[in-house]
Amino acid sequence: MDIHVSLQHGPLAVEIDAKEDDDYQQELEDLLEFIEKYEERLKELNVNNLESSRENEDGNSTGQASMDRFAGNSTSNGQNQSPPETDNGSEGLLEPLAKKVGTTPAAICEVIDIDPNGEEPPFLLVDTDEFADTKAKQQFISSLLILEVWDECYEADRMKSSLLKDALEYSGVDSSNMSNMYSLDDADSFLNKKGRGGSTTLKLRRPGKREAQRLFRELAQ
Repeated sequence: MDIHVSLQHGPLAVEIDAKEDDDYQQELEDLLEFIEKYEERLKELNVNNLESSRENEDGNSTGQASMDRFAGNSTSNGQNQSPPETDNGSEGLLEPLAKKVGTTPAAICEVIDIDPNGEEPPFLLVDTDEFADTKAKQQFISSLLILEVWDECYEADRMKSSLLKDALEYSGVDSSNMSNMYSLDDADSFLNKKGRGGSTTLKLRRPGKREAQRLFRELAQ
């Protein structure tokens, strides 16, 4: 049996066609995570599309400007321009996460360090020994925080397990025997793990993102 799913959210229209035995649920989950992550930009894009439509009637501009704004690019006479550099550094990159958590970028900077150039993985500045009594649980809680920053600030969809291990070590967490972390009760619902061995990559599912933001809110107080 063929399966057809249509989704309309503001300016975003998506259709998924699949066979009954196809694994289309993962695509739906990824799509919902995308919408949740870019909710504000989608709202802005919807308004920009309306403005662009009015301008098109006068022959002044095209709808491309809206798409460029959604992608984070500025335009001038149809040409892409790099966004102006700022001196905000880490705090500037942490601002979107801080808004979701309900605190300030400076408060988040007290919890975790990020590389403004994106060359080094983030690492925690707090005492990770206080997270839990077991190594597996310390790894798990630390990974939630690191992966949330990786997604929100580094704008990377998935993180290699080898890079996560480096981030854990930098955070003062023993990264050996991480298979025990993946066996914890909440691991499957919080973590999206793909691949095996050195090819393993991870990202947070929506429950994992909510838990990570709760933890940041608690640690930033």
